Amino acid sequence: MNRRFEALDAFRGICAISVVIFHMHLVNSITELNFFRGSSVFVEFFFILSGFVLVHSYGEKKNINFKSFMKARFFRIYPLHLLMLTIFIVLESSKLLAYKFGGISFNNPPFTNDTAFGELLPNLLLIHSWTPFTDPLSFNYPSWSISIEFYIYALLFSTIVFFKTNKAIAWFCISAIAFSMIYLRSDLLVESVLKGLSCFFGGAVTYLLFKKVSYFKLSSVIGTSIEFLLIILIVIIVSVNFKYKSLIAPFLFLITVFFFAFEAGLISQLLRMKLFQTTGKLSYSIYMTHAAILFCLTSLGIILQKSTTKNIAPMIDSQRYLDFGGSSINNIIILITLTLIIYISNLTYNAVEVKGLALNRK
Repeated sequence: MNRRFEALDAFRGICAISVVIFHMHLVNSITELNFFRGSSVFVEFFFILSGFVLVHSYGEKKNINFKSFMKARFFRIYPLHLLMLTIFIVLESSKLLAYKFGGISFNNPPFTNDTAFGELLPNLLLIHSWTPFTDPLSFNYPSWSISIEFYIYALLFSTIVFFKTNKAIAWFCISAIAFSMIYLRSDLLVESVLKGLSCFFGGAVTYLLFKKVSYFKLSSVIGTSIEFLLIILIVIIVSVNFKYKSLIAPFLFLITVFFFAFEAGLISQLLRMKLFQTTGKLSYSIYMTHAAILFCLTSLGIILQKSTTKNIAPMIDSQRYLDFGGSSINNIIILITLTLIIYISNLTYNAVEVKGLALNRK
């Protein structure tokens, strides 16, 4: 099935930007809306989309080679990961210099807690989310999900090769068992790993279901109605905190991916516009670069607070916030920051991601 799933590509960009705003904290701004305060759950959407798209690309391939498969995944993931890890080491070194020679103290002392030297090797090997002995949010904290996904790729390869005609059963079992373990609060595996396994292989099963009925054509009216309903449900589920949100939200995302794959409604057509396609293309760079940019913004706020005595970077409920002078200016700062993140992501996409893929082809 030769399809691009452009509407699903656009969801990557929307989810990435929502996660960026989730990680921002500006007083009396859009960052404090319930929807963005709950947007961390969109990382599960990333896992689902990855499972769906990779099974579309590799699920039916014959004589698939482990070396070429993982090499392709390595050059897709690692170049930008290594760049951002290096940048965070430079930022921590800058914190150390500012602390020693300028007396400026940031949230934590340099190279301690989530940026301790002991976290470097696990980050380098992308295993920091797989054990209870490492900090999944160390250094470039968005990489916690990349850590999980990279090794899930190897598990996907194994199921394709060893289960062959029964791989659908294997994917369903992995997803169902992982969801059950989350529900039962099992500590046999780290919870973030269970989220990755349940959602990724849930996405794989969703692709197989879609493939079986992909010949069916939804009318524009029915497609638009379903898509509109799903968007409304996503907004509600993401915005509200309740006991089983971590289980219900992924199921809603699975249904959303299934129906938007048909690209039958007006919302799907809207998502195929250049703006959404561009953010989808840049989604990995947006996701991986934003933490460093937000770190610089927060650091600027702390420096300005110390030099002006104005309460620009207050601590509220143990969380560092920024306040540049009221709701309007804070929202403008958010817009400027998002524009900067997208601009830098365009640079890293072309200079790092594209060249990494070229290295794989060589």
